[in-house]
Amino acid sequence: MDLLEKVRNCNNDELEGIIRDAINDKNENSNKIEKLGFLNNKTNYKFFGFIPLDTRIKYSSMGVEDYSMKTTDFLYEFGDFIRKYDVSNKAMLIHSLETFINKYFGIVKSSRDERSSIFNDIAWKSTKTDDEYFEALENNQIGDLKGCGVALCTERSAVAQQILSLYGVESYYSIGSILQSNNDNDHSQAHCFNIVKRKNDYAIVDYSMPVTSYKKGHVSAYYPFVGTLTNEEFEEFINHQSVKTFDEYNFLDGEKNKIDNKKRCYVVGTFDIKKDINKDSTFNK
Repeated sequence: MDLLEKVRNCNNDELEGIIRDAINDKNENSNKIEKLGFLNNKTNYKFFGFIPLDTRIKYSSMGVEDYSMKTTDFLYEFGDFIRKYDVSNKAMLIHSLETFINKYFGIVKSSRDERSSIFNDIAWKSTKTDDEYFEALENNQIGDLKGCGVALCTERSAVAQQILSLYGVESYYSIGSILQSNNDNDHSQAHCFNIVKRKNDYAIVDYSMPVTSYKKGHVSAYYPFVGTLTNEEFEEFINHQSVKTFDEYNFLDGEKNKIDNKKRCYVVGTFDIKKDINKDSTFNK
């Protein structure tokens, strides 16, 4: 019986222990790595499996801003989420994560505090001297951003990676960039996203730039963007910094709808893409 089945079929008194044992097992057997995120080198631009709890995530390409992955409350909360919303299979788990992540971190606000401000405030309020302050910054955790409406792709992909891995979905935490094209308007930015192994192929799954579902002209839900990769495309994409381009889409009354003249491109291992939709994709190393 896999973890999803255990969580669905256990009683309330058993749930916490089942998830705790699964976390301990995954953490003990994870590939140890000190730091992930927007690093100056490109050696850590992809990570497979459960991120060790002692790993620190660098969430900015500048400065020393980072936090640890020691927070585990969301893993327990997702167990409750599975039972409440009757998440019955891995495909449903993958797609329902968008809703859960939005609930955990809060929807990103148009006017919001920066993550660094939140971490700095926590450190200042708990210390009296400079030495204590800098030491406190080393205790920052991803969970400090819970409910603040400031979590971006770095955090959202990290939480997704932990949940997917805990429940046996083969997945990669991927650091690179995204470019969105709208006719002649191209916008590229550094980006984190996940890649999951499906039965016969792989898929880029983006929980930070989701797609919208409309029902009778009104927004009814948000779902992660999913872009299919064949096995061959996956090997090229993950190992050789090739750019993969997809059509933008949404859902209209339950039907997938391609959005004309809009595309998005992904790459791992570099923080910028140059794209001409009438030519082959290229990127800046």
